[in-house]
Amino acid sequence: MKMKGFYRYRVSAALLLFAVLGLSLWSLGPRRRAEQENRNVGLIADFRDVFLVARSSKVPVLEALSLLKEKGLSLLMVNELTGQDSENGFGPRLTPVRDGGPSGENAGTEVSLPNEKGGPLALSLLLARTGGTLSDSGSLPSVRVPATIEALRTTGILPDFEGLEAGVKAGLPLFYRVAPALPWQTQEALAAFEELVKAYPSISLVAPSGEMAVGYPNMGLLASLCREKEVPVAQVEFSRQLGGSMLESLSGFNLIPLHSVTNEELLARRIGRTALRDRMIRAVVERSVRLLVLRPSFYDNKGGALEDFAGELSSLADELRSRGFVMKQPTPLFSEVSEGSYPSLPAALSCAVMLGLACWSYAHRWGLGGGRRVLVLWALVSLSAGVAAWKIPSAARLLGAFAAVFASTEAALMAMDMRDGREIWRTLPLGFFFAVVGGLSIAALFSEPLYMLRLRTFSGVKLTLLLPPLLVLLHDLRNRLHPESLRELLSRPPLWGELLLCGVLVLGLGLVLFRSDNVQFIPGFEAKLRVLLEKTLVARPRSKELFLGYPSLFLLSTALSLGLWRRYREVLRIGVVLGFSSVVNSFCHFHTPLDFILLREFNGLWTGALLGFLVAAALRWGLLPLCRRARFLIE
Repeated sequence: MKMKGFYRYRVSAALLLFAVLGLSLWSLGPRRRAEQENRNVGLIADFRDVFLVARSSKVPVLEALSLLKEKGLSLLMVNELTGQDSENGFGPRLTPVRDGGPSGENAGTEVSLPNEKGGPLALSLLLARTGGTLSDSGSLPSVRVPATIEALRTTGILPDFEGLEAGVKAGLPLFYRVAPALPWQTQEALAAFEELVKAYPSISLVAPSGEMAVGYPNMGLLASLCREKEVPVAQVEFSRQLGGSMLESLSGFNLIPLHSVTNEELLARRIGRTALRDRMIRAVVERSVRLLVLRPSFYDNKGGALEDFAGELSSLADELRSRGFVMKQPTPLFSEVSEGSYPSLPAALSCAVMLGLACWSYAHRWGLGGGRRVLVLWALVSLSAGVAAWKIPSAARLLGAFAAVFASTEAALMAMDMRDGREIWRTLPLGFFFAVVGGLSIAALFSEPLYMLRLRTFSGVKLTLLLPPLLVLLHDLRNRLHPESLRELLSRPPLWGELLLCGVLVLGLGLVLFRSDNVQFIPGFEAKLRVLLEKTLVARPRSKELFLGYPSLFLLSTALSLGLWRRYREVLRIGVVLGFSSVVNSFCHFHTPLDFILLREFNGLWTGALLGFLVAAALRWGLLPLCRRARFLIE
């Protein structure tokens, strides 16, 4: 049988492949330098958590903050107080004001301020924030607000001056959470926030609190104010806050990713110190998160609350330092970046040539392409597509999606092309190298702020899990790698075994698509195994590669050499292509550092190959000799 694809014109194809690799690495240089320089990680504690652990340990708050700062605390989070905070015992006192009518209906709320907290600034901010009027009904300064206590329960009233002052005295930068406002008080709320930033220059990070961000749906007001004051916005991971994503999109890359675990989640899921620390480290190392909100785990305290919290903070800081990070307030990864400057022309060309190369090889396997002239024609068409992608964002998205699909498909076909005496030890490295180069070309195309900050998502991940198995199946039927052609397969009644196998494949593919980016649906034993692999290998291999793709390839090699399972080898081939799709998809996580991705894929290659070799050896020299009479194992 004549060699096809890369094997027939391997010199020309290899030159183009290395050209793609060179362009991709050159285009990825700025991203890699930014990732290496962006090593500051800010550890954050909520002032009210610190207040609680300090009181539990009978230690002054400033002394507690000094201890935590020594252990690695970088910022202090201070929330704007709401009516619910007042009900919980801290903040201003709220008293309903009744009108003089017979029913005595609520005509508003009187907000009483303690003299020692905030002073004249507190009174000024309260008047500006709520649109109230000064009242002389009591001994303490009071403001009559034209809103009911119920309406004020979830809206901001006043800054937590106790926390602000504690942060200033402790020398800690402040992370301020702006509470929601009543719809007709948005302008007043933002004006009060601007006045607060002037009074407290140490406010160096901002994020809205509550279920709905202040100013929604017009989030441009808060975004422009933060840009004007040069105060970054915390980009909270997995947030469902109404208006939060809109604020991030309008902030002009003035963002720093933040990972947080709420007290409710800590208690509901009984997250202990070790699990919490591992989760935080994973966010920093794998997702380039640079702000971590650490909360005390109260349910498993063994000593004093403050000592335990300080120990958690110290353990996390020490582990991050051992990985090369610095416990210091981070800065935005990008500043003053114009969207029109991305992607670069070399990046667009590298991805386009990769797509053309993969399409040419796939077509050539079908017998639709000629020789070097056709290859040159594909390259010229690819260059045109690259120029279009450089200028048109929608063309770049289509280019990246289909490059991921065909790079995954061709890499899998290369690895499985064990005809004419080619062994797995030759085909596997070639397929892996092609997948890595394809992934790097896609990463180069999308290594720009909108994608690295997850303000725009890559649409090719799900497509890469769906189309490559279909393309490989069509290729196999076309080239009679399956015993029957597509026409013969459709012209006869289906076998029960085939129906069962199709059902299993559909369920398996659905599970793969469903589990993609849904880590909460991972069973407990797999979660423990992942933690073990992370601690052992630093960069944990992806499950689809370690447990599916590479073992399927070794089982396929064994089946081919022994003449086994001719009718059912397609299951193994689909498993292989899903594994290689995972390799390419790893590079589509544009917020993950490149060095980490490369280490992860290398670990996946050698661990998956080792596991596949052991499984294939157990089948060849263990299971088959013991079960020679079981015909279903050898047919």
